[in-house]
Amino acid sequence: MVLNRRDKEQLVIKLHQEGRTFREIASVAHLSFSDIGFIIRKMDGKDDDVGVETKDMKAKSKSTRALYLFLQGKRPVDVAIELDLPSIEVENMLQEYWVLNGLDDLALVYVEIRSHLNLFLRLFHIMKID
Repeated sequence: MVLNRRDKEQLVIKLHQEGRTFREIASVAHLSFSDIGFIIRKMDGKDDDVGVETKDMKAKSKSTRALYLFLQGKRPVDVAIELDLPSIEVENMLQEYWVLNGLDDLALVYVEIRSHLNLFLRLFHIMKID
């Protein structure tokens, strides 16, 4: 019988309350030790779906949070939605992120060509040497 996630969580909780070891729970529920630990911490109220690092980030400024989201690989549109920021602010923060990562030239080039980016990319592909 195949169990869905909720059923597996309930099984882990039941086995944990019976005093079973992580190894025994993993064998029965077919879950990793980290998944079992997460379920047990969640049950104990010591953890929730938001990690400690993310909780700390909520207290930071929107600018810092935007940089953190870019660091995680989020797209500018995702950052704008999550932080409820206008696109111009997100664009400025993205350029700041590039500069902080040593991509100063990229930030400068982007400012120069942003309204002609499509043409620039076409030129780049024409001139690119394979």
